[in-house]
Amino acid sequence: MRAVVIGAGLGGLGTGIHLTRQGWDVTILEQNEVAGGRMNLIEQDGFRIDTGPTLLMMPEVLEGIFASCNRQMKDYIPVRRLSPSYEVRFHDGTRLPMNRAAEMPAEIARFNKEDARRFPAMIKDMAAKCHNARTNFIERPFNKLGDLINPTTLGGFARAMPIESTWNYISRYIQDPRLKQALTFQTLYLGTSPFECPSIYGFLPYVEMEWGVWFPEGGMHAIARGLIRLFEELGGTLECGAGVKQIQVEGKKATGVLLKDGRRIHADVVISNADVQTTYTQLIDAAHRPKNTDQRMWQRDSGCSGYLLYLGVKRVPENWQHHTVILPEDYEGVMRDIFDKRTLPREPALYACVPTLSDPSLAPAGHHVLYMLVPCPHLDSHVDWEAAAPEFRRRCIESVKKAGWDGLEDDIVMERQWTPQDFLKSYNLFRGSAFGLSCTFFQSAYFRPHNKSEDIRNLYLVGASTHPGGGVPIVLTSSKLVADAVQQDWVRQRGAKRPAVSPLQREVVGAE
Repeated sequence: MRAVVIGAGLGGLGTGIHLTRQGWDVTILEQNEVAGGRMNLIEQDGFRIDTGPTLLMMPEVLEGIFASCNRQMKDYIPVRRLSPSYEVRFHDGTRLPMNRAAEMPAEIARFNKEDARRFPAMIKDMAAKCHNARTNFIERPFNKLGDLINPTTLGGFARAMPIESTWNYISRYIQDPRLKQALTFQTLYLGTSPFECPSIYGFLPYVEMEWGVWFPEGGMHAIARGLIRLFEELGGTLECGAGVKQIQVEGKKATGVLLKDGRRIHADVVISNADVQTTYTQLIDAAHRPKNTDQRMWQRDSGCSGYLLYLGVKRVPENWQHHTVILPEDYEGVMRDIFDKRTLPREPALYACVPTLSDPSLAPAGHHVLYMLVPCPHLDSHVDWEAAAPEFRRRCIESVKKAGWDGLEDDIVMERQWTPQDFLKSYNLFRGSAFGLSCTFFQSAYFRPHNKSEDIRNLYLVGASTHPGGGVPIVLTSSKLVADAVQQDWVRQRGAKRPAVSPLQREVVGAE
């Protein structure tokens, strides 16, 4: 049986690995010249800079992919836990290192002693939220109504109550406004405002503190390289520079793809790792998708995007961390600017990463990498990036200088920038949204785009805009859910046994 995967992002690579180890003949088609999707790389003047995700959490999900192939992740992607995970810097000059949960009450007491007293109860509740979310929502398929209306899932919904914003959830335990900011900005990982994101995602700080933030040797793109190596060792085929023009459909069933170079590739199943809205509106004729119409796709709420500065610098201040989050005084106003007004905030919230503090090999000797990610509106906004980018760059540089990096402008020796227009151009992300669909209540679990198309048999969808959502471990979880669905449907539809396993695959995965 043959599977074609559109896109070599983490979702596509993970699905390809799971299917290949199960005996499928898998070809992954990637339109760009380098695989990895948003987890990509800039190499310039001796600097190697990750362009996408820079935080690795829940590495056990990644480890599970290698373990399923009788391999050890450390042989492909060595990782280590950072301490502290990161530091938050506030407008008034105060700082909060985010450490292990057991160490946090002492740090929090410097801000508010009552908040420190309530912190253990909050962590306990977050742990319960995390377990409920993983077992009842994140790691479960939601492809049909029966996946929603069953006792297990309904019980999970009951335990997730009340449905409130992440901000309001944290406010039940924490009163200091700075601490509230430090414990809610994590919803921006999902492209969603903490004032709109449902509290079911309120466990994200717990994941950081309890399970840690990790860094792979060689930078985050090492994850993509490790997955590519494993996929090809299993016998899978990766073809870069191979853009897909159309998903072929016959009799309400996906039968393969038409490439931009004119080639046609037949497949028994097609898996799209392209953005869901892009997949439906650009790769499939409207006549084949009565449920997933253009109108329905445009009605979906896209998450925010990001403005990025990739810098090579001559030095780093002594008190700087690998990961630093810089939060403005008018935190709520910034969120309104981005998500409601869809304008650029005057004093941006931003995240700065200096990976060379952990791996000096990513820059020339005596130099460092500085990666800056600034949440901003997607392209359905009032922002003219050609005109606005220079001034917004100045605001971002100024924010980092105020946070303690004096003379930053003079330290820069290499510079690249990335705007929502680049996310649209390079990755075909709908509205140029860096994070895909937002994670509102009615775009989560069953209400998020399904991993199986409702319109077309043998068409599956994987990635940040599908169930269960965005973020490295969650997208990798999506890849397993998709591969399991493909395998189960193939057996059920054809009344067939599992695909035959080749001698190479038998040797690699230990199959009988």
